[in-house]
This record gives sequence, structure tokens and C-alpha cells, in this order.
Amino acid sequence: MPPAQTPPPPPMEPEEPKGSERGRVLELVEKVSSFAVPLAVGLYAMLYIGYQDVYEVFGITPEQAGLEQATVFARLLSTLVQVFLWLLPCVGFVVGVGWLINKVTRGAAGRMINTLRELPWVAATFAALLSAAGYWAYFVVNGAPDLDANTALLLAAIVALFGLFIPYRMMRRTSTGRAGTKVLTGVLVGMGLGFFLNIMMVQGAHDIYVNGNGNEFLKIVGFKNQWATVHDGDNKPVLKDDDRALVLGEMEGAYVLYNCGTQETVRRPVEATLLGQIELDPDFSNGGKDKVEPCGYATEEGQ
Repeated sequence: MPPAQTPPPPPMEPEEPKGSERGRVLELVEKVSSFAVPLAVGLYAMLYIGYQDVYEVFGITPEQAGLEQATVFARLLSTLVQVFLWLLPCVGFVVGVGWLINKVTRGAAGRMINTLRELPWVAATFAALLSAAGYWAYFVVNGAPDLDANTALLLAAIVALFGLFIPYRMMRRTSTGRAGTKVLTGVLVGMGLGFFLNIMMVQGAHDIYVNGNGNEFLKIVGFKNQWATVHDGDNKPVLKDDDRALVLGEMEGAYVLYNCGTQETVRRPVEATLLGQIELDPDFSNGGKDKVEPCGYATEEGQ
């Protein structure tokens, strides 16, 4: 009787190479950072310019208020973290909607997007439109006084068509060019977002200059809306009716103060100045019970 034949072993499933999971994670991090890091750099640059504009409202520079580069960097770094926390759920919502659409269409939407991504002209068009958002914000903020949003949008479209579209298409030919496209697009999108945040910063500074009240975004970027009474070395009030002044900073042994009554920014030596009743973001209306006079009231009374 012939010996029983041993059945062949079942085919082994190919093992996934070790480190493939780690490779996919690193690839994802690389793709995200290639756009997110330039966006953060562009946003930081515009927020720093916004800091300059805020102190310019009071007729000084951040350096004259005693703010060094490291101090501004630390304040804006916390701002970038908060902006990231705001944007993260927004991006997650868009991703979730895209996932849902892809499920409803049984993967057709995902296949269509992947096909479009491989087309150089489509990718270049998308990158040019994103970059145009930065120029549109620039024209809206720094354009001529009579320039409306629609005209700014038209100018941004012209810049995207004649200044960005063709170069982006040519850059798609190589991997280095594609990486450069992501960097340029991220920087311009960050600058566009920064322009609109600058508007909020300057509006808050003007509000303080006019009536002493800022806005919430000034708190986020680290601007200290701090008010205090000012007395001389003999503890006599310096301002009329012992009003409070905005403490902008301290530089070279002198306080930098904004007098709301006269709308003047002055310097007083530290050794001859006593600050009292120091308060951040004070409510001058006392909960809406008192009438708040706009800044400049002392000048109007003297006329």
C-alpha cells in the first residue's frame, strides 16, 4: 500500500515589510509639514507686522515700549498655537464631509480626486487659486481707499493667472518643483490669513486709542491692555481727576504711558512715578452703569 501523501502547506500570505507603518506615518508628517510649516511662517511674519501697526497707533514702536524680539516671539507663538486649535476642527470637518461623500458615491469621489491630482494643469490651477487668496487679502488691506473687495478679487485673479499659474505648471515637472509649489502656496495662504488678523489687531488698537476698550483678539496676540493711575514721587496725581493711563511698557528706566484724556503718549522716569490701581482690560462703564467718555475729553475741555 503506497504511503499517504502529505498535503502541501497552505500558501503563506506575504508579510508586510517591517517599518512600513512607520514609513507611512513619516510620509504623512512630511506631506502635512511641507504645507503647514510655511503657512505658520507666513502667518507669524504678518502677525509681527501687525504688532508694529498696533504700537504705531500710539505713535511708538514695540522696541520703544520695551518689547524685545524674544518677547514678541513668545507672545505670537502662543497665538499660533491657538490658531492651530481653531483650524484643526475646521480641517477635520472638511475631511469628514469628504469621507462621507466618498462613502455615498462608493469611492467614485475619491477616485476622481486622485485622477485630478495627477493632472498637472489641475494641480497648478488649485495651487494658484490658493496663492491668490494671499494677494486678495493684501489688496483688500493695503489697496487704494476706494478699492472694493470685488476689484481686489479681480486683481488677485489676474496675478494668479499671469504670475503664478504657468510657473506652478512648470514646477510640477520635477519633485523639487512640486515641493517648492507647496512651500510657496503655504506661505501665501499664511500671509493672506495674517492680513485679516492684522485688521482685527489694528481695529482693537484704534478702539483703545479712542475709548480705552480693545477686542478679544488683542488678548490672544498678547497685547496688554493694562491701565493704572499715575502719581509723581510725592504721591500727587499726574493726570486730571486722577484718571488712569494705559501702560504700554517700560524702556531704559522710563514708563511709556498713553494718556486717554489728551490722546498723547508720554514717557515718565520710573524713579519719579508711582503706579496704582493696576488693572488688565478694565470696564470703564462699571458694568454699563456709568457713561464712558471717549478719549480726548481733556483736550475738548481746554478749548
